[in-house]
Amino acid sequence: MRRLTISTLATENESEQVLTIEELTRLFGVLSHDLKSPIFSIDGFSDLLLSDYNDKLDEEGQDFLRRIRSSAQQMKKVLDEMSHLVKLLARPNVRRPTPLREIVEEVILKCNYQIEEGAVTITLPDELPAVNVDAEKMREAISALFANALFFNDRPKGERTISIDCDVDPDGYRVCVRDNGIGIDPRYTDQIFEPGLKLDKSRGGGPGYGLYLARRIIESHGGAITVESAPDQGARVCFTIPHDRH
Repeated sequence: MRRLTISTLATENESEQVLTIEELTRLFGVLSHDLKSPIFSIDGFSDLLLSDYNDKLDEEGQDFLRRIRSSAQQMKKVLDEMSHLVKLLARPNVRRPTPLREIVEEVILKCNYQIEEGAVTITLPDELPAVNVDAEKMREAISALFANALFFNDRPKGERTISIDCDVDPDGYRVCVRDNGIGIDPRYTDQIFEPGLKLDKSRGGGPGYGLYLARRIIESHGGAITVESAPDQGARVCFTIPHDRH
């Protein structure tokens, strides 16, 4: 009887219990701030132990401390990235006509270290259109696609490639990012845009939300995102940007 009463009350007050986006964003900000304090302490004290008490630890103890510090730094990185994700997706789009080439070149500059380290060949079309988008969000979406293409490529340096194509159709622009990396099993192509999914956990990396972020941003602009891939055949991720009808 008590369980039924609670269930009934929960149903009646359901609208009062739903948190707004602003409340969720603020709540996550508080949690992130509170978690960073102990993380900084773990990182700082483990660093002190490594530097000031190094001679009192055997090799195994030093290795344990390095692992602790590395984990703390990874936790901080995840919190920072998730804070950025939450704030970015929570705010409304601020659209303005922006040259797509400008966005792509900013992404390439951001990924320049990984591009140079892997001697990756980047191919762009001679012309790219101006699109009516939230430039910051679109830059994040394309950055996620580039980061994914760079990370999942085991070809020798100098043989790695990323190319961008852009086609125009009556409904808008279709932009595709193609790489020649390890590819994806077709069984999982519908799942890779889910948050937190990692098909290759042995590679580590971030929290696994890059493609999820890209999908949310593209869909918030009225477009869609798809992927075509096969193992060892690279991947081709395409998204649409509708024409501005206003």
